Amino acid sequence: MKNVDRFVLFDWYRNGDEVLFEKNMDFFTLPQAGQIRQTKVAIIGVGALGQMVAHQLVRSGFEQLILVDKDVLEYSNFNRQLYATDSTVGRSKVEVLKAGLLDIHPQIDITTYETFLNGNNGKELVSEADIVVDCVDDMETKVYLEKLMDELNIPLVHGAVEGWYGQVTTIFPGDRVLEQLYMHRKEQKVTALMPTVSAVAALQVGEVIKFATGSRELLHRKVLFVDMLNSDFSWVAM
Repeated sequence: MKNVDRFVLFDWYRNGDEVLFEKNMDFFTLPQAGQIRQTKVAIIGVGALGQMVAHQLVRSGFEQLILVDKDVLEYSNFNRQLYATDSTVGRSKVEVLKAGLLDIHPQIDITTYETFLNGNNGKELVSEADIVVDCVDDMETKVYLEKLMDELNIPLVHGAVEGWYGQVTTIFPGDRVLEQLYMHRKEQKVTALMPTVSAVAALQVGEVIKFATGSRELLHRKVLFVDMLNSDFSWVAM
């Protein structure tokens, strides 16, 4: 890395005499790192997927996050939620997650909303975001979120997990992919294994990074299905 680049990074990612996330520059140009820093990401639902997505986003250099969830951490979350520990049980998920992320990078800007997104508050919660990540665990909210993003003209990175299985896609206004995916579904299990959560979250974060840096290789009009049990990844055009 050129010295001038390191000076810029030092100003961005200062932590005493150390430079955070310098190793990311093996993969990003300096302008791309700047775009990542300036992209505001809203994460709706900070359970299993949302916690892992937020964690990976911060370690990738994102500095502006909006976290939305009303739940508290429980012992039943231990098998799949990154920040579920004995000391955090009973505490707000958004506040525990915020504290954990600030411990990684104290200078990041995190806005928290201890509420569930719905038709009454949706616009207020996400209107300032550049991109939204769907990590909620009920189908009605997912479909509503897609309609809301259509109205606000904001792209949406959808993710869902169920046991060994998951799915990811990036939705632009007008696509209406989730309406098709969930048209005939009646219910969805809300639990998953940690390997599935990790894989789907990583794919969602990859989509956010590609969007922020201007890549055209997005999962647009494609749904990637993840089968961790059979080590199978396949996609379907929408």
